[in-house]
Amino acid sequence: MNRSKSPRHLLESLEPRRLLAWSSYASLVGQDTAASQFPSITGKGVTVAVIDTGIDYNLPQLGGGFGKGHKVIAGYDFYANDSDPMDGSGHGTNVASVIAAKPFTTGGVTYQGVAPDANLVALRVGTESNISDDNIERALQWVASNYKTYGISVVNLSLGSGFYPDAETSFQLSDEFKQLHDLGIFVVAASGNSNDAISGPISADGIAYPAADPNVFAVGAVDSSDIIASWSQRGDELDLLAPGVNITMLKRGGGFVTEDGTSFASPYVAGAAALIKQETPSALAGDIGSILMGSGTLNRDGSGETGNTTTLDYSRLDISAALTLANQRVGKDSTIAVGRYFDTALDSQGVLHAAWYTDNGDLYYATRDTSGLWSSGIAVDTRGDVGAQPTIAVDHSGKTGIGYFDVTNTAVKYAWSDSTTWRTQTIESNKHVGTSPSLAFDIDGNGYLAYYKRSGGDLRMATLDRDTGVWTRRTVDGAGAVDVGKSLSLDVGEAAVRANFGFTVYDTTVAVAYADTTNGNLKYARLDLDDPTATWFVAVVDDTSGVANIDLNLHADAGSALLRAQIAYQDTATADVKYAYRNTDWFVETVASTGKLGDSVQLFFDADGAPLVTFYDRLKRALFTSTRTGIESWSKSRTASSAGPQSIGFSERTGEATLSYLNRPRSEVFSTQLI
Repeated sequence: MNRSKSPRHLLESLEPRRLLAWSSYASLVGQDTAASQFPSITGKGVTVAVIDTGIDYNLPQLGGGFGKGHKVIAGYDFYANDSDPMDGSGHGTNVASVIAAKPFTTGGVTYQGVAPDANLVALRVGTESNISDDNIERALQWVASNYKTYGISVVNLSLGSGFYPDAETSFQLSDEFKQLHDLGIFVVAASGNSNDAISGPISADGIAYPAADPNVFAVGAVDSSDIIASWSQRGDELDLLAPGVNITMLKRGGGFVTEDGTSFASPYVAGAAALIKQETPSALAGDIGSILMGSGTLNRDGSGETGNTTTLDYSRLDISAALTLANQRVGKDSTIAVGRYFDTALDSQGVLHAAWYTDNGDLYYATRDTSGLWSSGIAVDTRGDVGAQPTIAVDHSGKTGIGYFDVTNTAVKYAWSDSTTWRTQTIESNKHVGTSPSLAFDIDGNGYLAYYKRSGGDLRMATLDRDTGVWTRRTVDGAGAVDVGKSLSLDVGEAAVRANFGFTVYDTTVAVAYADTTNGNLKYARLDLDDPTATWFVAVVDDTSGVANIDLNLHADAGSALLRAQIAYQDTATADVKYAYRNTDWFVETVASTGKLGDSVQLFFDADGAPLVTFYDRLKRALFTSTRTGIESWSKSRTASSAGPQSIGFSERTGEATLSYLNRPRSEVFSTQLI
């Protein structure tokens, strides 16, 4: 949706609150722990640009001056059109003190900014009641032109307006936000304060713009008890939570003030980003966002919150954990030796996650940063011959899970990370169980792991309740003499249901596409998770004589919230690659034929929702990608030389797709962005 250039009021109102000890919310997000564990990581050498009402740079805790040699090293006033960005309102000074103030004491308690040695750039774009998009645009352009001169790595915008339940673009500002993101500059914004759960239900859910921009990191507010503020705007576009209630800050002209607002949660994250940038200078915008989300503590909206809630699981800032994870994620190599058995997943920030099975039978994990470099591998499970057929997924809050088959114990297992240590648990080990695992998460963070139980020939699924950590198991198909599930693919789909008031709710579906090896059919099973009376719907998709290398995706067509089941797979009888989709009935098309094709098959989608299938050609020893150009019409092109194994990390939220594939010598895995 395009946005006008007309001025509008963007700053959030300040609501005075009683003084609360700084240590309570600092302790909540590990600020005190980080200062103890990482004493040299203070933001030194990193510059944060504050696009706001200016900064009172005369305050001693903010440097006591302006220009070279001071904390506020540069700036401009786009409201008065002069080179003096002195704060005329106070909001920008409050924000700047959260980011980078030197220690100050009030009420017997000492406070400081998250990154007290960071530099600041003050870009004044208006007053608390008058800020225009024109001035914001000029400030963003100033950052793009001057970021090298002043070392700007982070931009904070504690301003916003509107309610956007989905990603929002602006005709005027989105190109600047994309430019800064592409330059590696992390841009963070307040999600907004307009949820009113006191006087009545909210009129619409979603976050404010520019927080809703695809290239801006959105932050909502919690109090010191980790309860999401009732007025904090949120939805599935919210990236992180941070302290925003009873925040004690420096006041323009001197003194102190305690306020509420996502305006003050956003600079908490900007300060944390500055610390990450100091510790890991190579970290770019997406890397910083991924680290912040992946390291955060889970916070269920509705567990302790009052009024309207989303029920979503959000990640809440944990500064010490973020610095620990940043150290683990340092990119080192352009390729990675992961062998034949690997899987990848792409998170919402553009970081690729990989799990693989080594020649020694161990399970390992690594990430590929947004500049294309892989981190060192981390051992996930080395207790025996484990990790065969790994499946990896990243949930809505940025947390990673791995399902895998333990050969030693013939069991299916699950591994997850608390950002510093990988933990594992056995899902099922009764007889021979767990081959061909496939993992996905729903929007609430619950996990679904489908797998094949060879003893009995059953298709099984385990479900993780994120709040309790408990897995439950059920048989999906396999009763009687049939043998089903030897090859399978699971996906979870979310259809957004917009309410007349209150937050958006989601109709969640879990589905499995799988081989029936008794008769060779491709089958499909689906369950509506939000209908307590629903049972598994099972159908035959393709009545053929053998299928393998199945990839299922529950994908919404462009411009539609309706989910369509779509499957790419190999017909083992003909070695053709096929594509099936459901539109009340099932329809099957041939993607590619006349060759030994489909020993590996992956399905993803372009920006218009058209399916693309990447598959291996055994004779040409290469991967090819076919795009559906019409009904039963496919256009094929060569993608890469390969030994066959491949994995595509596809993000439903961003539409990005990254292909990872094993080279011909089988020595390294290369990755390339497809979309």
